This record gives sequence, structure tokens and C-alpha cells, in this order.
Amino acid sequence: MRTTPMAAVAAAAVLVLGGCGAGGDGGAGSSSSSSSAAKTGFDRDAVDGDLRKALAAAALDHGQGFTTAERGGRKSPDSVDWYGTVKTPDADKALSEIGASLERTGWKPDRERSKADMLVFRKSDWSLIASGIAGKELQNAPEGSSMLSVTASRLGG
Repeated sequence: MRTTPMAAVAAAAVLVLGGCGAGGDGGAGSSSSSSSAAKTGFDRDAVDGDLRKALAAAALDHGQGFTTAERGGRKSPDSVDWYGTVKTPDADKALSEIGASLERTGWKPDRERSKADMLVFRKSDWSLIASGIAGKELQNAPEGSSMLSVTASRLGG
């Protein structure tokens, strides 16, 4: 079986983030998700707001990317993500701007896990990975483009 770079990013995210939240099915009625957010005051909507600010700081349009954390109008309470493509020369700068914006909104960088093309952050009971993959490593990527992804997951509960 062939592993694509997208699958490798997803697998890395699962390993770094430590899996899904304690709510199990990820449904909106997950008691651990709602009780954890009530304790910290930092919920999915707050994470989504920080992600949107970070994308705007990098001159990226949230609406031009896609998400897997919302399906059929239902938002996952324990995850927020965004995937999009940018011109390859702009990818490193955009990733850097995303990281700087996240720090300004209180996300703490995990410098031990971060690398040049992957930034890892923590805030409250959430972990976030922002990464870039050069288009030449992706199937079906437009010529001269790279993919950026930002994935946040609630840890435990």
C-alpha cells in the first residue's frame, strides 16, 4: 500500500496530538468536551477564532480552504482544521505568519516538536499543528503550489 504525503501528515498529527478527545464518538453531546470547555473557558469556537485570525495574518482566506471538522452542518466539538494551497514561494512566509499570530493569541510553541515545516502549539487543553508540504510531494497539486494545514485537537477532558 502506498502512503501519500497527505496520509503521512494525518498520521503525524494523530501521533503528535495523542489521538481524539475522551468523548469517544466526538458528538456534540460529549460531556467531557463540554465540561472541559466550561472549566477552561476555551472551547472549539475560541480555537476556530484563533485559527481564522492566524490565517488572516498570513493573508489567507479561510473560505478558500477546506475543513474536515465540519460535516453536514455539524461541527466536531474536539477538533478544528483548515487545509489550503498557496504558491510555493509564499508557503514558508505564510507558515511563519500563522505561527506568530498564534503566539499573539496565547498559543505556546512546543519548540522540541516543531520543525522548519511543522509548528506545534498548546493552549489550554488543545494542541495544534501547522504544517506545509511542497506541491512536488503531493499528487494532483497545481504546478508551483504547496499545501498548508492547521489542525487543532482537544486533548483528554
